[in-house]
Amino acid sequence: MKIIAQKTDALNNEEFLNNIKEHDFIDAISLNIALTQDNRILAYNIRANSESIINTIEESTLEQLDNYEIELLNDALSNINQKKIKKDIYINIVPFRTGPLTNENIEFVTNRMNLYIDLLKEILEKYPNLKIKVHSINRSILTIAKTKLKNYRLGYVIHDRDLNFTDVDYYVITMNAFDDSIIDLLLNRNKEVILYISSDYYLSYIYQHYLGEKSTPHLNQTLQRLGIMTNYPEIVNQVLKTSN
Repeated sequence: MKIIAQKTDALNNEEFLNNIKEHDFIDAISLNIALTQDNRILAYNIRANSESIINTIEESTLEQLDNYEIELLNDALSNINQKKIKKDIYINIVPFRTGPLTNENIEFVTNRMNLYIDLLKEILEKYPNLKIKVHSINRSILTIAKTKLKNYRLGYVIHDRDLNFTDVDYYVITMNAFDDSIIDLLLNRNKEVILYISSDYYLSYIYQHYLGEKSTPHLNQTLQRLGIMTNYPEIVNQVLKTSN
């Protein structure tokens, strides 16, 4: 089982990376990024991943966002590189709002998506030694990423039970889309599968499902093949990894 850590409000950016480096059971880092009004890519705390915060980032310049705990993606990767953290880095491309696509705005939206990926590529190529993977919930963004980020493993965020997946290297499954048949299908295709666990409720559910009294040997084995993306890697390690 692979544990992928996201930052919480309890740690600042420096503390978070030091924590990552110190704990061998943390296998990877997850960063969430968004595009500002003045075309800067920011890494930000997932706890702030509400519609209002995303809207604020999209509608603001970097200088207007002083009150938020954010940093430029370039600075975040530079810090990881300087600390010589060799663990995988998963970057979640948060799509900007488009509204209903019309003949009037489709060119603007397409151009901005291309700009987003071009800016991201420019940043990523500064750090060839880092093991970076990129995913998004937005199929259009991933389609563009496939043409421009050819040297990176790409992933898709599954947020419902739609089986018409974009063909990528790995999949992040949100708990509202949790389904054993989907997970088995992807694992049988030799895809990397990651569960995004956002609360203690879902952690308890996953424990009971894979390790509880009504679990099965197949489910026990499946857990070992999964990645767990979480704000609380220490708890996941104690509950899921060391309990098995």
